[in-house]
Parts: sequence; C-alpha cells; structure tokens
Amino acid sequence: MAQTKGNRQIKTSMKTIILTADNMTPFTSMGSMDIFRKTNSLLSQTGQANLPSPFFDIRIVGIEGKQIRLPGGLQVECHEEMETVEQCDLVLIPAIEDDVEENVSQNRKAVPWLNKMYQRGAELASTCTGAFLLAEAGLLDGKRATTHWAFEELFQKRYPKVQLLTHQIIVDEGRICTSGGATAFLNLLIYLIEKFCGRDVAHMASKFFLIDINKGSQKAYSIFSSQKDHGDAAILKAQNFIENNVERRISVEEIARTVAISKRNLIRRFKKATGNTPIEYIQRVKVEEVKKSLEYGPQPVEHLVQKIGYEDTDSFRKIFRRFTGISPTEYRKKYQHVEAYSSGR
Repeated sequence: MAQTKGNRQIKTSMKTIILTADNMTPFTSMGSMDIFRKTNSLLSQTGQANLPSPFFDIRIVGIEGKQIRLPGGLQVECHEEMETVEQCDLVLIPAIEDDVEENVSQNRKAVPWLNKMYQRGAELASTCTGAFLLAEAGLLDGKRATTHWAFEELFQKRYPKVQLLTHQIIVDEGRICTSGGATAFLNLLIYLIEKFCGRDVAHMASKFFLIDINKGSQKAYSIFSSQKDHGDAAILKAQNFIENNVERRISVEEIARTVAISKRNLIRRFKKATGNTPIEYIQRVKVEEVKKSLEYGPQPVEHLVQKIGYEDTDSFRKIFRRFTGISPTEYRKKYQHVEAYSSGR
C-alpha cells in the first residue's frame, strides 16, 4: 500500500487481515471486522477526500483452511487461507481461548507467516492473549508488550525476553501493537483508526461505537492471584497465614516465626515463589478485601481501612491506587453492584 499515516495522503486501500482459527474468540475477531467495516461506512458518509474508499480492505483469513468453527459453534467461511496471503498492510491477531499453551501450539503454523508479513512491511496488532502468538514468533523479544492481566504469570514464564506491561491497555512498539484483555480490543481498534486515518476519524468512530478512548490501565480490572503453584511449603504456609489474618496488622517478623524460618530467608524465598515481597503480598491481599467491600457494601472507606488493620487512611489510599490505578472512591463508582444495595446486603 502506498501510504503515509495519520492525516496525510493515503492512495490505496489498506489490506487488513484478521487471522482466524477454531480456538480464537469470535468476540474479538468478528467485533474487529465489524468496527473496521463500519468505519469504512463512516468515512464514505463524511467524504474524507484524502482517504481511499473503502479504507480498510478487510479479509478474514484462516490459519488452517477456509472453514472455521469458532468457540460457541459459530461457523465462518474465511475469504482465504493464510498460506495464500503473500502481502498485506495490517494483521490483527484476535484473542486465543483460555487454554493458551495448547492453543498456541495448535496455531504454530502462523509463526513463520507472521515473521514473513512483518519482514515484508506489515503492521501487526494483537488483542488480549493474541500477544502469545507474536511472542511465540519472537517478534516481541526485547520489546514492550501487554496482554490479558490474568495470563501475566504464564506470559512472563514463557517469554522472559519480553518486557510485559500488563497494566497498560495498549503498547505501541512501532509496527507492532499489543492490547490488554477482553474489551480492550475496542480501544486498540480506535487507536489503529487514529494511527492510519487521523484523530478526527478516530473521535468520530469512538462516538459512533460509544468506546471510551481514555481508558488507560488494566489495574482496576485485575484480580489478585494467590500465586500458590510454586512448591515451597513454607511460603505456602506464609501465604495462608497472611490471607487468614487480613484484618490484623502483621509483620514480616511474625510471619517468619510462624513458618519457622529466618526473616531474611523468608523475604528471599517469598519473592522467588510469588513475585512479591511479603509486604507487597500483605498489601495486595488487603486491597482485594477492600475491593470486594467497595463492590458490595456502602460502608465508608475509612471504616473499611480500619477493618483491615490500617490506621492511616491516606496511606492506604496511596497503596490502593498503586495496585489498581484509581482511588477507592473511584473504584466504588465504577464497580459497585447496585443489586447488593437494593437487597439490603
């Protein structure tokens, strides 16, 4: 495609490939196709003279064959098979189903093809766990990336050469973009529309699709994993002790005494096993407790902070913001369950 990006002159349609396989979610693949399609319609209606019509030449491409049965039983007839595509401008990799490792293995056929498209000048973008395929291809080595927060630990274990930023909704590394979990693909699409069509078109599309273009972090959505699949019995005991005493103020020294190892040894082994220091783990457990209370109850933040053993509310607000990206009050406004209040709980 002869083009320059942003608001500058673009002469030909952008050949846009949406990779598809049996184990890729219909939510992101079909949703992406529809938003690109509707954006073409918006562009034609507004008469963007410097852009070709249609702008996005959308092609659904099957990794294995043209007949795809997506999760949930949806059958898709792809435009073409991956092996027949020799050149394109943009490749979108949708989210992979939750058994990520098995599904990455099943889609390894896409790895050399992705490398070939990148070497031939294509832009690559992944939604959610689609980043695993980019990483499997080695295209994220030495780069920053994001994926669904729930798969952070697995991603880091498989691809240690990638700088993972799971708190980010979108990470742009030039010709490779990755986006966070679930509906973050909507933000990625608006981002790509701005990148190739300009800010005015992106704002028009965001208003049409009711997409919040200011979403900036996955932190508020993440659920703290207990991180217990590590095989260290003493650290597992320490974790259980912390979680069973969420309403108390406990020290690292007390934890060390409880599990009968030295404080220094506890800190070293705890960090190795969980990725957190004991203090960080205590803080995250307490933050999760407050998050649940904010979602289901009307108690003042100060009362909730005291219930988990903190005396300084301002100090805890800073800890809460560090792990979620927003304040306790903002979190309640976003995630409170209205039915919990109306039922008197």
